[in-house]
Amino acid sequence: MRRIEVAVLGVGYWGKKIVDEYSNIPGVKVKAVSDQLDKNLEFCRDRYKVENLYHDYREVLEDDGITAVNVCLPNVLHYQACKDALEAGKHVLVEKPITLSSQEGRELVEMAGERNLTLSVGHIYRFNNALLEVRRLMGQNFFGKPYNMNFVWMNLEPAFPDRDVIVDLAPHFFDMVNFIFDSWPSRITCVGRPYRRKEMEELAYITCEMPSGVLANATLSWLAPRKVRQIEIVGENRSALIDAVGQEVTVYESGYTYKLGIERNNTIRTELINFLQSIGDPSTETRNSGTIGVRTVEMIEKSMDSLRGGRTVDTGI
Repeated sequence: MRRIEVAVLGVGYWGKKIVDEYSNIPGVKVKAVSDQLDKNLEFCRDRYKVENLYHDYREVLEDDGITAVNVCLPNVLHYQACKDALEAGKHVLVEKPITLSSQEGRELVEMAGERNLTLSVGHIYRFNNALLEVRRLMGQNFFGKPYNMNFVWMNLEPAFPDRDVIVDLAPHFFDMVNFIFDSWPSRITCVGRPYRRKEMEELAYITCEMPSGVLANATLSWLAPRKVRQIEIVGENRSALIDAVGQEVTVYESGYTYKLGIERNNTIRTELINFLQSIGDPSTETRNSGTIGVRTVEMIEKSMDSLRGGRTVDTGI
């Protein structure tokens, strides 16, 4: 990989992880970071020797030596930060969701295309070796006719003031539905409730009807006492239970149970390397394109339509 200078906009909990991974990729230098909190900037200076520290991310974008930026800012800032970065000629990897509206997302995709810039979205599970293997097996008809998918993403979290559980967790669900089945839902039904506050859901159930007839169900919760990140695939010949964090796949077949031999990978590092390699190289597949990020937001919007209207919604696909 050629020498490249990058910047990270927002170095809170997740942004620090991004800085850490970039710092361990040969040929990559984190030239600048931005954040509102001095303690986060000082951490990056002391731990990773980042020299250029800013409170205003727009100052980062003025540096012509920076090729690419990672946007790890609050969701409400994604659109403007990405727009500013693309206008400054920077390649962009933005954490999910790409934006809070699909219209804004489409604007960014069009802008990136016009400027021949890479725009990727942090749908990190597309780089998870367990999910990659399940996708490969699905393509080889390993499961036979797939019947349904059960997606459980839950743990105990505070009631975040700036988002609900659907916006926070459903991007993973819709992204994995598309990644595994290579299609998007045709119909969506969503129910949810807030419990510790008056509005903004903390628990939600989403059912997707796929064009193939597969039913994909999601349980999304910030209220559960234990952390679960698992996906169950049920098919006519075999079924599988995927531990997305442990990167383990347990197969159920004819009364027997066995685990697949999967080598765990560092998904953040793999994602960042894919992003950097895709810059200016059309031969490198961008697994998490801006277009995928926009379609994911469209599915979230349809879910909210279903939730507010108390009905099943057609996605138009």
